Amino acid sequence: MKILLYTDLTIRPDQLFWHRDLGLLTKAFRDLGHEAYLVVHLATEPPPLRTFAPSHIPTSAASNIKHPTSKILEDSVLWPSTSQVRDKEWWKDHHPDLVILGLWTRPKYNPIRRAALSATPHVIERADSDGMRTASCGLLTYAKRRFDYFRDRTFRWPLAFSIFASIFYSFTSILATPWIEYRLRKTLSLLPSIIVETPQATALWKSLARRLGAVPEKIHHVPHPIQTDIFKFDPAIQKKNQIISVGRWDSYQKNYPELLRLLRDFLRREATWSSIVVGTTPPIQPHHPRIRYFPFLSPKHLARLMRESRVFLFSSRYEGCLLAGAEALTAGCSVVGPSGMPSTSYFSEFTRKNQPLKLGKARLSVNNNKRSPPNKEIRLSSLQSCRAAFCFSPISVAKNILKIMSRQESGL
Repeated sequence: MKILLYTDLTIRPDQLFWHRDLGLLTKAFRDLGHEAYLVVHLATEPPPLRTFAPSHIPTSAASNIKHPTSKILEDSVLWPSTSQVRDKEWWKDHHPDLVILGLWTRPKYNPIRRAALSATPHVIERADSDGMRTASCGLLTYAKRRFDYFRDRTFRWPLAFSIFASIFYSFTSILATPWIEYRLRKTLSLLPSIIVETPQATALWKSLARRLGAVPEKIHHVPHPIQTDIFKFDPAIQKKNQIISVGRWDSYQKNYPELLRLLRDFLRREATWSSIVVGTTPPIQPHHPRIRYFPFLSPKHLARLMRESRVFLFSSRYEGCLLAGAEALTAGCSVVGPSGMPSTSYFSEFTRKNQPLKLGKARLSVNNNKRSPPNKEIRLSSLQSCRAAFCFSPISVAKNILKIMSRQESGL
């Protein structure tokens, strides 16, 4: 079966993202024996760093694709122009059996959706969304999401101007709700299937679809894949009293000041714990004896740090799936973060209540169980990480998508 996986990114060949997102899914379909191609646009010059999804591996290593079980040729990328993907003939010339789109359900891409549908009725789009798509999903939460979203993109502007622009963007987004929902209704009517990354976000999407008069049954929960062959629990590695955090710390979204406040407060009270902060250089790096900073690391190096850590801590203002959290979960960490976020609620399904840390109202507190037998948390983490690894494994995600395609064929 021929599968095209398209996202509207403009990148260089040395920046191909085979370690996650649609790149990792392309590899999974190939390992299942399908003729899968990642479809992206070729950049003529290096684009700004922030146009890419967060990455924690060097770009030179990211472009090295291997298929140990696939007999298909290694050339698994198509580089169309932006005009070609809007041309029905381009899609028809490739004769795809299945098209997977990473277009964030934005209505401006409807011409691409129509072009892909002219070549095959089997089109599935990843929403990559926390479910707060319009103000009708929850006015106050939506307003905050819009403010945080735009503030993240204007974070390097002068502070007063960035805050004013973000408030204006949030307010106008609420006023534009009827127009946004009108356009979104058209997009939903075009798409045969939509996959959403967390159960909570999927429920919000289904509810929105009903309000818009769309078919909620076309919306399915399928998580993002992660490299579960690398991020996996190892019972031979002794867990340390160690917290690990990964992110773009120069971003408003990741909320580094709150992360630093939480770590300082917790480490002041717990002398046997330490912390590792991985990612872009944060604006403030305090000389704390038990906080170590690392740049983005290779997957293998990061996985080793996660396997020896007890807790993955994130402080984000908003998240969709939180891939780094999923990686930490499969490595045997407890995932701790702000309550009410779809990713936090999702990860709680894999985390037992008697984990070493909890996140309360803007603070961490220890939950020591003196009566627990030695290494109890490690054994429980092993069981839970096995469930998570199955859920997030690329092959499992690819098979779930093929099941959705089968339902399309049967009319279900």
